[in-house]
Amino acid sequence: MGEALLWIILSAGLAQLPALPAGTELRVVSPDLLTVYSSGRVEDGQLKIDLPLDVGTEVRVLVFGPDASDEEVALALSGGTALHGQVAEDRADILLHLPEHDEPLSLRRWLLEEHGITLVMVTRRSR
Repeated sequence: MGEALLWIILSAGLAQLPALPAGTELRVVSPDLLTVYSSGRVEDGQLKIDLPLDVGTEVRVLVFGPDASDEEVALALSGGTALHGQVAEDRADILLHLPEHDEPLSLRRWLLEEHGITLVMVTRRSR
């Protein structure tokens, strides 16, 4: 299957996410949704997240629109719209796993190509 066709199919799995206007918040949390590892807001075409996690760490990604209703926030926090993923090998991306597809989807690529948003992952660690 060609890369472009695969990309279109994978992107379709993210159709349930809201548009990502300025002010949209993205949270990276533990698989059980109890620990918030990091969060960031879309500002000036950029989403900056401080993510001091190891390669391969499993995460869930929650997205809250800037005008999210209480019901939308509750659904996200209950895991109803959470996306499963893991920290990429270069620690500069999150690879999303969509249940209907075998191949992971790059959060970085999806944000840039579908929304014109640059993902900046800050991976500093304290020693």
